[in-house]
Amino acid sequence: MNQSDLDWLKNRVAAAVDDDFYLDRGEERRIKEEAAARGIVSREIELVIREQLDEYSAVSERALVEELDRLLHQFTDNDKKLDQKEERLALSKVVNAASGKRVGLDPRVAEEYVTSFCKANGASRSTDTKKWLGSQMGLVLVAVAVIGAVIFFATRSSKDVALATVTQVSDSRSVDTKAIKLNENDRSEIDDQLRRASLYVEKAQYTDPPESSAKASLDQIRQIDPEGQYRGEEVKGLASKIVDHYIKLAEKSAASNDLGAAAKWLARAKLLNRDREVILEKERALGLVKTER
Repeated sequence: MNQSDLDWLKNRVAAAVDDDFYLDRGEERRIKEEAAARGIVSREIELVIREQLDEYSAVSERALVEELDRLLHQFTDNDKKLDQKEERLALSKVVNAASGKRVGLDPRVAEEYVTSFCKANGASRSTDTKKWLGSQMGLVLVAVAVIGAVIFFATRSSKDVALATVTQVSDSRSVDTKAIKLNENDRSEIDDQLRRASLYVEKAQYTDPPESSAKASLDQIRQIDPEGQYRGEEVKGLASKIVDHYIKLAEKSAASNDLGAAAKWLARAKLLNRDREVILEKERALGLVKTER
């Protein structure tokens, strides 16, 4: 990078953070796009942005959201639950200003991201649980009544009948878990999410921001219809289209000897959970992973 480009990039970052010490995701994306258009490679852009943020004691919203995402995965990947203590800990880590920084993550951004993360990843929150816990009492009472009836009839039945009943219930459950019947609301939601995903692709919002991206909509569809019974080929095709786009970006970065950027593009491609072998083969071809001998 020549001195003129370096001075421009430093001034560009400084202008974005000198008033509030906060570089939001949209502004950071624009800076990187403008810098890339000037021919500055990705690793140099990242380095200058970090240096300027440190100089101004400022923060990157993107980096803080990524840290929040990491913490939420750490707390929820195993049990799909986010209790109040875990949520407070995760938020305090990113909302409170870190040592040497003037500010932390915008609390509104943090709250929106936690809500979006839990919805996209099927994780429950204690704060949400309290709102609907009271409404579940009726279901609990019904469950108690059903259990009482089962115990009553079980005591009057022979062991053979009881065994047959258990087997029948077990078989029924097995069938239910394999076949998910989609209703009109499910299909309507899939139509809507697929439409949104297509619009996000047109806007180049493939995986970012996480809560308003093609990936977020495709994830919602997979939760509703994990087997791809309805419009499954279209969902797969759109995901593959995004993967192809990231692969092309990775190839372009590698051609400029920017393997760090190439690795990042392929890492984003993996987020789509599609064409894993194709991505791995491209990593091998670009020398990003060791090939087997």
